Amino acid sequence: MTRLLPLLAVLGLCSVACDDKKAETDKKSETKKADAKDAKKADAKVAAKADAGAAKADAKADDAKAPVAVDPETAKPADAPPAAPAGPEPSNDKEFLGLELAAMGAWKPVWDADAKVAKWENEEMLTGIVIRVVTDKLESMDDLKAAAPMMMQVGTAISNVDEDVKKTELGWWTVVSYDEGKGQVLLYVRKFGNVTTVCSANLKASMGDGIKKDDAMKACESYKVKA
Repeated sequence: MTRLLPLLAVLGLCSVACDDKKAETDKKSETKKADAKDAKKADAKVAAKADAGAAKADAKADDAKAPVAVDPETAKPADAPPAAPAGPEPSNDKEFLGLELAAMGAWKPVWDADAKVAKWENEEMLTGIVIRVVTDKLESMDDLKAAAPMMMQVGTAISNVDEDVKKTELGWWTVVSYDEGKGQVLLYVRKFGNVTTVCSANLKASMGDGIKKDDAMKACESYKVKA
């Protein structure tokens, strides 16, 4: 019996050590399983983010390919042609430019087919009240100054604006001087559809008397397009 006691003690220590080692092994195993589980979760999150990013990229690509909705009420082609005129327009190919000019006392309507000019002439005056179809964009005084040197009605640079632009229901008019004040002209810009006309009268000329402003205004506001 005395001999068995040391043996039992040894066996007991061995059992305890074995249990501790087993517990440690089990703990490591559980830790490895937990780590593996966490790794799978992390991989799943990364995969999910990658899928979400790919889905967003595909959605953006689809949006880029998809046609943009356009409001048909406001949509206009970039190179849309000018709107069709609502009615007849003046033209250099028509007699009197396709305009109606009425006689006004001593001022009689005349058509110059060669010069493509409709005008009123007065036997007592050296110059007339002239109407021309122009291709220049004449929306402002700046436009007029830019076009003046090439315009038959002026033919040179405007040296002074004697009466600033006045807008009316028919268009707009102004009085300007050229040749350092030697000449003065009334210019009345009127638009019919897509066509612009300029009615002019020399109020002051280097030779002869100038046309009265009232006569010029009456004539320039009287003409209209033939129906």
